[in-house]
Amino acid sequence: MRKSLLIAGASAAGLLLAATGAAAAPMSGNSNPGHTYVADLQPLNAGEHQVGSESFSIPTAHDTTVVKLKGNDLTVTINVDGVTPLTLHPQHIHAGAMCPSSSDDVNNDSFVDVIEGPPKYGPVLIPLDSNLRSFAPSLDFPVADASGSYSYTQDASKSHLQKELKEALKVGNRHVVIHGIDPSNPLPATVQSLPGLPAWATLPVACGELVRQ
Repeated sequence: MRKSLLIAGASAAGLLLAATGAAAAPMSGNSNPGHTYVADLQPLNAGEHQVGSESFSIPTAHDTTVVKLKGNDLTVTINVDGVTPLTLHPQHIHAGAMCPSSSDDVNNDSFVDVIEGPPKYGPVLIPLDSNLRSFAPSLDFPVADASGSYSYTQDASKSHLQKELKEALKVGNRHVVIHGIDPSNPLPATVQSLPGLPAWATLPVACGELVRQ
């Protein structure tokens, strides 16, 4: 699996969180009776791309993220179709106001990269990896199956998550972003990434706003 291509960069995952603003902080409990937030994931950077004499296609990612809060319990469920098969897909809850569009491609290279996206979808609040109770550097994100789909479910206690998450779910305007394309795609050198991480792993492929139901 292409996930193995990132093992050498595992220590750089901490840089990803630091560079995008994630930081762990304790939360106090509350008597929240329960709320559900849903993000309708829309594709980013999808379609045909021409880089020099080579062309390739980025799949049209879509589907939903559901965040359920009840008392001190939190569950995040993500069902994604249309992503690159057999490839790692980093995913996070971000603290920004909106998803980017093609107009946010400020260097006009036909890709909205991981540096161009955060002015819209904001810094990382929560890395949606295999352990929502830990903020240690990790690359343990989902790997899509052979059809380009994956399902993700993780539970956590709100008291173990960041204060920012509680605030995000109270005030809205928070987004889920999914990253990752085929490592063999010939991205131009102008596509920026984060220190220690290849551009294919950090290129955004889907974004959706968490909306209270």
